[in-house]
Parts: sequence; C-alpha cells; structure tokens
Amino acid sequence: MVNRKKSVNKQRQPYLSLVATALLTGSFFQFIAPVLADGTAAGTPISNTATATYEDPNAPGSPINSTSNTVTVTVAEVAGITVTGSGIANQTNPGGSTKAGDTLVYTYTVTNVGNDLTKFQIPNLATTTGPATVSGLLPGSSTSGNLQYSTDGGTTWINIPAGGLTTGAIAVNGTVLVRVPVTVQAGAQAGDTITARLGQTPGDAQNQPRIADGGDVYTVDNSNTAGAPINGVREASATQQTQVGNTAKTRALATILKTKTAYDNAGTSTPLTDDLLTYGLSLRVEGNDVTNTGVTPAALAGENISVDGATVSRILVSDAIPANTVLNSTPIAPSGWRVVYTTTTTNTNAEAATWSTTAPASLSSVTRVGFINDPNLVTSVGTGTTVNGFSIQVKTTGATGNGPVNIYNIAQVAGTTAGDPTTKIYDNSGDQNPDNFNSTGQTFPTTPDGGFVANGTVVPANQTDAQNNNTGTNSPTGDYNIATLSVPNATSVLNGPNGVPDAIGPTSNNDDFTNKSALIPPNIAPGLTVNPAAVSFTNTVQNSGTSPANISLVPTPPTTPGDLPSGTVVTVSYQGLSAAYTYNGTIFTFTSGAGTVGGNPISATNPVRIDAVPANGGKANYGVSVDLPAGTPLSTDTTAQGAAVTTTIERGFPTPVTAFIDTNNNGLFEPAVDTANNTSIDRVYTGFLQLLKESRVLQGTGPALPGGSTDGTFSTTAKKPAPGNIIEYRITYKNISTPQVGSGNVILNVDKIVITEDGTQSPNNWAKDNDNNSLIDTSNIVSSAKDSGTSTIQFFPGNDQTGTTANTDVTKYVDAVTGQVAPGIQRTFTFQRKVN
Repeated sequence: MVNRKKSVNKQRQPYLSLVATALLTGSFFQFIAPVLADGTAAGTPISNTATATYEDPNAPGSPINSTSNTVTVTVAEVAGITVTGSGIANQTNPGGSTKAGDTLVYTYTVTNVGNDLTKFQIPNLATTTGPATVSGLLPGSSTSGNLQYSTDGGTTWINIPAGGLTTGAIAVNGTVLVRVPVTVQAGAQAGDTITARLGQTPGDAQNQPRIADGGDVYTVDNSNTAGAPINGVREASATQQTQVGNTAKTRALATILKTKTAYDNAGTSTPLTDDLLTYGLSLRVEGNDVTNTGVTPAALAGENISVDGATVSRILVSDAIPANTVLNSTPIAPSGWRVVYTTTTTNTNAEAATWSTTAPASLSSVTRVGFINDPNLVTSVGTGTTVNGFSIQVKTTGATGNGPVNIYNIAQVAGTTAGDPTTKIYDNSGDQNPDNFNSTGQTFPTTPDGGFVANGTVVPANQTDAQNNNTGTNSPTGDYNIATLSVPNATSVLNGPNGVPDAIGPTSNNDDFTNKSALIPPNIAPGLTVNPAAVSFTNTVQNSGTSPANISLVPTPPTTPGDLPSGTVVTVSYQGLSAAYTYNGTIFTFTSGAGTVGGNPISATNPVRIDAVPANGGKANYGVSVDLPAGTPLSTDTTAQGAAVTTTIERGFPTPVTAFIDTNNNGLFEPAVDTANNTSIDRVYTGFLQLLKESRVLQGTGPALPGGSTDGTFSTTAKKPAPGNIIEYRITYKNISTPQVGSGNVILNVDKIVITEDGTQSPNNWAKDNDNNSLIDTSNIVSSAKDSGTSTIQFFPGNDQTGTTANTDVTKYVDAVTGQVAPGIQRTFTFQRKVN
C-alpha cells in the first residue's frame, strides 16, 4: 500500500531551569534549587483536532479551509530528581562557632520533579573535603557516620543501611530529607573550608542521565502502569560548605504573601454588612540568602501544633478573620494541604491555638483559618519553592454607615527549619522579607504573631501594605492588607464589554476594550487598502449608583485622534433607538437618528438614552456599529504611506463610547458637568494575522555564494541561486492585536490557522517546469518543513518526499496550527527547495 499523505506533528519540549546561589556560612557556594514538576501526568491521553480554517474566534462559523486529521498522543512517564542543600547545623555546639571535634549535620532535600511516582536510591555514603570526615553519631543512631533519611519532613529519622536503600514511592513534588554527620578533625584551622557532597554528578548537575558511580542518588522506576520512564534513570547531587571558626546559621527562610483577589458587594451597594472579600495566599521558601546575613537556606518543616486533639508536626499557614467580618465559605487549599479551623481567641498565638479539621457549626465563630500540610503528600517545602492556591472568603458584618470602612488583614506562616526542630520559623504577610526579617536592623523578631492581636480597626500607618501587593517595608512583623469599603455615590455609571461593565483596561476603567476584526477578502496584499463592512459590538452599562438613572451614550474621539480614519460612521443603538455619527478626524457629528426618547425625536443634541436603569447594579446591553471608510489600510501592515507621511499600522482602529448621566438633560456630554461617566473602547481590526515571507540561499551541492552577497541572509529582497543551491523560505506569522491587560477585556486570539504554500498556484511557480526541460525547477528537501510552534504539516500530492516531477515531489505544503495564537505571539513556518 502506498501512503498518499503524511502528517508531521511537532511539539515544543518544556525545559526546567534549575539555577540558584546561596550564601553559606559566610562563603558563597553554588547549589541548584528544586523546581516543581510542571507537566501532564504520565499515561494521560491527549486528542487534538485542528480544523483547517482561519477565523476570528469572536465571529465563528466562517471557515476558510478544511479540517485536519485527529492526532492522539499519550503522555510518557518522565523521571526527574533534584538534590539541594538544606542547611548545616552544629550538633555539638548549637549556635556556636565551628571548631575541631564538632559534629556538623549537613541536611539535603531530594525532590521528585518528574511527572509520576518514583522511588529514590540513596546511599549510606557522602564525600567530604577539608579537615573533616563523615563520622559522628546522629540522634537515634548507634553507628558513627551513618546517614539518615526522613519522609515526614524531619519528624522521624531512619538510619540508611550500609548498602544504601530504595525509598518507597515518592509523589510528584514529594521530598525526602537526608542528613550527613561530619566531624571536624583535630588540627583544623580557622578559615579551613569543609564541604560535604551527597550524590555524584559533574558540577552537581541536576536531573542528569545516570552514569553509575559509587554514592549516586538516583531514581528507581515505581513499576506502575505508566511504563518505564522514557528518559531512563536520572541522578543529581549537591554540595554544601562551611568554614572552621564560623558560626553555622541554617534556617528556613519562609515568606508568606497575601493579596485581595476579589470583591463582591453581594448585589447591593448598601448596607456594607454583606460585602464579600476574597483573599489569596502563597508560601515561598527562599532558595538564596536574601537577608545577606550569612544564612544557609534550608527547607521548611512543621512544628508541633494541636490538631483534632493530638499534637502533630505541621507547617501552619494561618489567617486571622479580620475585625468586622466573619468567615463566609469553606476555604480552598492547594493539593497536599488541608484546611483547619480554630475558635481560640486571637490573643493566643496561631501555633498555640487548638485546631480542628472539622468546621464548627457556625462559620461565624471561626477566629482563624489555617492550612496544614498533609504529611502523606507534602513533608516539607524545599528551598526555592512557592506554594500557591490558598484562599479564604469573609463577609463584612460590623461595617456601619456609608464608610469609608477599612478592613485590615494579615496572614502568617509557622514552622521549623528542616533537620532542626528547635529553630522556629515565623513570617507575617505584606512584605518581601522572610522570617519577619527587618532589613534595616537585620534581626529576626521572636514575636510569632507580630501584631495579630491588632488585626482590627486600628492599625499604625507605618504598618500597612499601601499597594496591597506585598511590597510593605515598614514593619519587621508584616504589613496589613487594606480593603476600603464605602457606599457608592447616588449617581455612578460603568460601561464596558458585553456582560463586563466593570472591566479594567491598561490604565483604568476608562480604556477597557472589545477587539473585533472585519472580514478581509482574499488576495489583499500588504500595502493595499480595503473598504470593510461594518462591524457590530454589544456593550453593557451598569448603574452603580443608589438611585435609578437614565444613561446616555455617545461616541467620543480616541485619545490620539488620528487613530480612527476620517469618514468612519458609528451608530449607537438600544432597542428601537439609534443614532449615527460621522467622524471627521477630530470630532463626531450627529448625522441621523431613529426613534424617540421621552416622547421627543432623536436630534443632534439628544443621544441614545437608556431610561430608568435600576439602582445598585442594574444593567442594560446596547449596540455599536463601526463602519470604517474606503481606503482604510490593513491593520497588519507595518507601514502605510499617504500625503508623504509614513506611519506604522500594526493596530486596530479605536472607537471610544462614553456612557454618562446627563445632569442637566441638555443632550450633550459635558465632562465637567456630567461627572458620572465611563468610557469603553470598541476597536476594529482590518485583519490581525500578519504574514511576512522571506527567503535565503544555502550552498547545498551548488557553488558557494559570491563574496559580499547577502543572499545567505533571510530578507524580502530578490535572490540569485544557482543549480544545486537551496532556497529556504520562511513565513513569519504574528498576531498583531492588543494583548489582554487589566481584566474583562475582549481580545483577539487567532484560531484555526492554516498556512498554504502551493507551488503550482499562480503567482507561485516554484513547483513547475518553467523551462520545459522535463524537470520541475525546484525539489523538496525532506524533513525541512517545520513550524516553530505545535502544528500538523501535510504534504501534497503524497509524502514528505523528493523527486524531479510533480508526482514524485512535494508541490504543496499545508501547515495547520494547533490551538490558538494569542496576541503578540510570533511563530515561523519554513521549508527548503533545491534548485534543479
């Protein structure tokens, strides 16, 4: 059987970058920070159908080409391992300087960064340099120099047998701690460097193919249904160092981050006693000594807290319920973490409170919400790791009057340094400093909650996170997130894209936008102009005031008047009302109308008005039609020439529409008088997928390119290849539309892209026998057709083949791009042809 069509599926491969630098006990040393696995789980089937069309997703149903074949793949298992240094502790003289005879404990974190369960092979072997040996008794060990490991974040340590051991299955992102005892030898001098290394990879490389050596730390397949890892056995290693005479300062550097992620007035502007505030939290464990005080960063482990009547070791992320609010719904925890509750008063530190995994009968009695690690999944948080996805929602209860009322909120993390349960770790939110570190005083305050008891209505001005983005700098014990609530004005209006009147644009809620594209006919080459059909939009207004209101609508000139072509006609409509305006390059002039408002016919001083929009969030949709004039350039053009002026295009044509409450009912928009107003932009593109074709010449089997020739460089200029030379064509395709900024805006993703290169279809002739010598003029170079993104490439009339006739060669390439291409994204499609 002859295969008449071949599809090539090219996919990008994600790579994880593992680089960090630590300041270890006064000396710099390189180590690699752990990176969490970020891939689809092994064994997952993925089916992908790319229809051979190119359309605006805001105007579906207008196919340009055919549908591609369906491609199904199954994600393979990939093994992954990192080994990172997690600190050095002086067991003989805690907190003291290192001297001869001391036993130093070097702790390492081994992390599964693959995409499936895996086991680790860990040796009872580590190597040292300097005046020290792997010796000394660790707690619970009867053998000097015996390494130990922990799978519960350092709560329990188990001796590693003489021949090493294979751990049980470790979950994706799961960790194993290993500690190595090192004894400083007699005769060690101050300043001598002592290193300890776990694993054996060149330069402590991470996640490398294993080369068998004694002392390797490597992955062992868990032998589950996903099959063997396609990348084989992986290994990693890490080295830590300290100096004799230095005081080892090893601690987890934990930073808790808090932001207000959502606000909902519960559908009413008043009272303020039912508003909903949602907060998101993140936990970051630093991989570098960001304090610049000689600290060796370590993993964060749990400390003893009371949960369900038992004392357990857990990492605790907690958030006190702010004054004037109550917990409104079940908090959300990320994978590997559990929600806990307490009714203990906030004048008790969070780690001393009594916690329960069961919510009380009334959420209003909860004083703090907590999140604790599930030790079956997460035993510690490694250095260089950020855990996202903690969320709580509260409802206001005690806010009175019209406001403004400030709701203050601060969160905390509590834990210990992995391998050193005596070093307690606390950090409060609102700044970027870990461990309540004071960047000016260079101290680690010992007050755990640092101000939780003041989590109420009065907070010092110098203890607030003014931007509410964790950039506070005033307090060593955190800075408060502020939410200011107030009853809206009696007259207030919002205007935005369909269903999103409160959308936010690049700078404010007055430049939010809806992007759409006109339909462009085929064969409109760059530099030509078009007379596109009108493009219609649906926008939404909202009365955010406290009284019913009449909302008027008019188009207004863009910020840069020349961005909209003169002669553009804009029609605003609502139900049976409409008003048309013509733009002259500076202002809009009313030209026609239909319907009546309040019994009066539409006139030049009477814009479309939506009457009696309900107060406190009442909404209404209205229509806008934008008809660009003849002679409009393509949005995809890099330049347009006119009146001896060359201007850059690569943009849409904006029509701002302003909604306002006509204070004096004169039918005119007067910003100084009609202060309750809001603008949204309806932007029309005349095409938004830019295609740029370039070529270059490669030598191939032909003569070398002449000296000084630029034919070997991609450009749009004509080239002069000789027989045997290769012509490489490159088509750069780019979505030139405005990217998503702010929130609620409507953007243009390019969907169902198909790029066709047909060498027999005029004006192309690269697959024809133009000189009638019985050979087509150029032949396909096999495997040269490539897309820089994910796509399916089809070859016609048959396979990816090469020949000298139309039937034995490739005369047409069809590149069907998988998925959508977002605004601002640029990719390339290339193929090569040899000159016969």
